[in-house]
Amino acid sequence: MTGISVGLSGQLPQFRAPALRGSMTVSEALRRLLAGSGWRAVRAGGLAYRIERVPRPARVPPPPPARGSETRRVDPRPYPAQEIIVTGQKRPQLLQDVAMSISIAELGSNATGQLSAGSRDLALSVEGLAVTNLGPGRNRQFIRGVADSPFNGPSQSTVAVQLDEARITFDAPDPDLRLADMERVEILKGPQGPLYGSGALGGIYKMVTRKPDLVETSGSTRLIGEAIEHGSVGAGAEAMLNLPLVDDRLAVRGVGYLLRSGGWIDNMGRNRNANETKTSGGRLALRWQPDADWTIDIAGVLQDVNSKDSQYVTDSDDTVRRDARIAEPTDNDFKSVAATVQGRIGALKLLATTSYVDHGVDYTLDATDASAQFGLAGQSTYLDDRKYSILNHELRISPAGSSNWIAGLSYMRARSHNVGTMSSASETLTVETLDRKITEFAAFGEATIALIDRVKATAGIRIFRSIAEDEALEQSGGTSEHVSKTGVSPSLALAWTPGSRSIVYLRYARALRPGGLTPAGETSSRRFDSDELGTFDLGIRHSLPGDRLSFNASLFHTVWDHIQSDYLLPNGLVSTRNAGRGRIYGLEASADWKPFRGLRLSAGSSYLDAMLTKTEDGLELDDRRLPIAPDLTGRLAAQYDFSLGGWATSLSAQANYIGRARLTFDEDLDREMGNYTTTSLAAFFTRNSLTIGARLDNLFDIQGDSFAFGNPFSIMQGQQYTPLRPRTFTFSISRAW
Repeated sequence: MTGISVGLSGQLPQFRAPALRGSMTVSEALRRLLAGSGWRAVRAGGLAYRIERVPRPARVPPPPPARGSETRRVDPRPYPAQEIIVTGQKRPQLLQDVAMSISIAELGSNATGQLSAGSRDLALSVEGLAVTNLGPGRNRQFIRGVADSPFNGPSQSTVAVQLDEARITFDAPDPDLRLADMERVEILKGPQGPLYGSGALGGIYKMVTRKPDLVETSGSTRLIGEAIEHGSVGAGAEAMLNLPLVDDRLAVRGVGYLLRSGGWIDNMGRNRNANETKTSGGRLALRWQPDADWTIDIAGVLQDVNSKDSQYVTDSDDTVRRDARIAEPTDNDFKSVAATVQGRIGALKLLATTSYVDHGVDYTLDATDASAQFGLAGQSTYLDDRKYSILNHELRISPAGSSNWIAGLSYMRARSHNVGTMSSASETLTVETLDRKITEFAAFGEATIALIDRVKATAGIRIFRSIAEDEALEQSGGTSEHVSKTGVSPSLALAWTPGSRSIVYLRYARALRPGGLTPAGETSSRRFDSDELGTFDLGIRHSLPGDRLSFNASLFHTVWDHIQSDYLLPNGLVSTRNAGRGRIYGLEASADWKPFRGLRLSAGSSYLDAMLTKTEDGLELDDRRLPIAPDLTGRLAAQYDFSLGGWATSLSAQANYIGRARLTFDEDLDREMGNYTTTSLAAFFTRNSLTIGARLDNLFDIQGDSFAFGNPFSIMQGQQYTPLRPRTFTFSISRAW
């Protein structure tokens, strides 16, 4: 809040600092905080400070630094300590000052928690976040029940996925970037239209990477092995290297990984453990700080996810076997590059960022059950090939050293090119083609003002103009359309802070998605209209002194008009329509308790009543649940940290209940899933720079249906199930330097 920058190379030291009260210089405040800790603050120029160890006498060799491993985990606390700074609202803010529902998943380097977290892993520790389980590279994210469909059609996602300052999805499935060398993930819940624009109906999923260290060379390696009950073994490796090129000015940081995950679905009479997955990728980041006031970051990301087969079965949810004519592989190739410049101009802070995403997803499906629908005979195969790109520019300003307001301009161009091809032994047909381009120009801003003592108001607005250009082509003919829309997305929040550790807030916000052209349809209308969503959110966050006990709760109500929903046609293709009006009532709560040194207990739960209440033509409905999101979830976690023979030891356990959910609100496909409980255990041992870890997931080998859908061409013929991953043991050994 003072405008300074404080940095540290390596793992954060662990000690209890005294409370600070009164007015003092920055240097004096840092000196008091670090007194007696063995650490000191050194001014690095301008408003920058570096935390380093107090030098020891030359005759005494310094002890080796106690570095943590690069083991990644999802911190079960949805709200870390009160001093956490978040950036999800496009400027640094203290968490206790943010008047909205937000969860922070810390991905620290200390030796506890999950070994390899993706978005589905993270959802187990964040109330309100749901992820489908169609398969790696084909999943969709939903927040707080704002879920339109399980099918990957042309409609825009309801959750915007961000990587640092770059938006990396528009209408593509979740790329599920591996959370290696990530600092944290911020999940902003509720409409985020004022700051993020179209498509952020449910919220924001923002990944924050670790930036290059300008001072110290460091690195880490990790080897991973896994064994799956009823399945095959897997192995992988991760590596990170941080290399300063010019001290205090220029540094580069690279991350690379290669993993082969074992399969557990058997194709009877063909092959076992068919759904093996290979994930390879990496990130390369360059940071240049020409002076204390300006920083330039350039980063690139590559990731390739290849699954050899799909992961659904047709007998029941308690089996991992199915009869399959062919393999159904998936390939998800993701590339992005981003450049960000930020610094001070007088009393203002300026940030300019440009990013480009190139994302390709293709998958193969057995379409034999629908051959006759396309005039084919015998066995047929469907190939879906999709190309996505996003170009985004954004310029924003805010006061230096304050987060009271922000203003900006943005330009985004998102393109999609989808081609569906049906093949038999004698013929190949292109059954649908869709080209879509969305261009959006916007001006946005948000400001906070004090109303009365301890009460503040925060208002945001986004004024935008979007231009949608669609062209669709099928066997029956082609259609094109050009539609422009000018709109406003507002937000307003009131916050009461009765103390430095408490906030009570009431927020209202709106967001929308532009309409478009359907690639296929059963009616003369080939267009789906824009949908719009508004949410009231009443919440509280509070922690006791010393952060021994913290809790949060929120109550929310959402109204969703003209819901865009991808739906299944009789021939197995996916189209989009406006399904009608929906409403959501929800409650979330979580608590974190530290009864004594080393032990932390955590619990959380969410309840959703999400219904489609009226069809688009005005018909009132009584019992049509919105899809995907479970009605009830619960989470219990415990972690105990202690020393064992010179090893820093961490033991943890977690249990999750996932309640009942529906596949879709379409009557002929309204199938139930969920209603199961899973547990996991983990143990990590760290000594100096070495960490040994083990984790056991799905401890009791629970069988359940995590997602009731696999192949759209055969789902009409019978039930489909996506079984839980069986009991899995993962072992890792890592070293940092």
